[in-house]
Amino acid sequence: MESFIGVDLHKRVSQLAALREPKPAWQLRFVNDTVTVEKVLKKLPQGSKIALEATGSWWWFVELAQKTGHEVIMSHPKQTKAIASARLKSDKVDALMLAKLLKSDLLPTVWIPPAKQRYIRELLTHRARLVRQRTSVINEVHALYAKRNIDPGMIFHRIRPPAFRSEDLSGYGPRIVEEDVDLLAFFNRQLRGLDTELKKIAEEDAESKRLMTIPGVGPLSAVAVNCWVGTIERFSKAKKLSSYFGLAPRVRQSADRERHGHITKEGNRMVRSLLIQAALWHIRLGKGASRKHYLGVLKRRGKQIARVAAANKLLGIMFHILKERIEYQEFLGRGGNAQ
Repeated sequence: MESFIGVDLHKRVSQLAALREPKPAWQLRFVNDTVTVEKVLKKLPQGSKIALEATGSWWWFVELAQKTGHEVIMSHPKQTKAIASARLKSDKVDALMLAKLLKSDLLPTVWIPPAKQRYIRELLTHRARLVRQRTSVINEVHALYAKRNIDPGMIFHRIRPPAFRSEDLSGYGPRIVEEDVDLLAFFNRQLRGLDTELKKIAEEDAESKRLMTIPGVGPLSAVAVNCWVGTIERFSKAKKLSSYFGLAPRVRQSADRERHGHITKEGNRMVRSLLIQAALWHIRLGKGASRKHYLGVLKRRGKQIARVAAANKLLGIMFHILKERIEYQEFLGRGGNAQ
């Protein structure tokens, strides 16, 4: 007899609802202590199916549930809410609804990446955070010079030991600039170390190495795309991959009318940004259909839409390379999208 479990996971406590015919549904609230949770999971029937909503802290629970012999199904929060919206909302209601949707096979699910890919995602997210912090420091320095009508140029995009014309700055300007220069040196040093590690990861991964044969795709973009894709067999065609990364346009269709809007921006924002950057490098370095396609869209629709179109074109190339396990030159030889 199958057992269907719904868990409403929170930071300190969780609510569990269990369905197992012919027994009535039962609920349990417990603290998120590893020992307590493990005891609760061991009391469940072996091989129970556990529905869990994707939150920011699901890692440890999934690993513990899988360790105790259960199957975890991750729920898509946005789509689940659309299906199971209720006037009464509580932890008990949410947990029971997850169990009922799982039992009825109506639960919108998301893929659970394996541990190795989760750790690489964490590293990539950490790098993106450092880049944002470095950009914030650069913006502060440029604003400080602009207030005093001094143009520092682009010098703060790289390490520069002395602060630029700090003696010309009034007030506490010299001190702020000196400290920001030290911060930039630190961020650049950290980012060089992270890039070295990510390059090593890319060179040891067969799929990432194939992606890096595409002009404009470096270790960072290759690892990020491969890490979020996981296994390409999850996608039946390139358009689904584009939709996964939020690069597909919104479609509103009613009767014989159909409207296409802006891109959905679903999926990971960092990977989407890396894809657009890689696409711009690809059209600069590559000579062929991708560049021609970009220039055509640029002329008709403008720069922003052309960049998205270039990223979609690049994703199509990546899809075929991953699907067919070939390199870029072989892909060109086969024709298709590249031609």
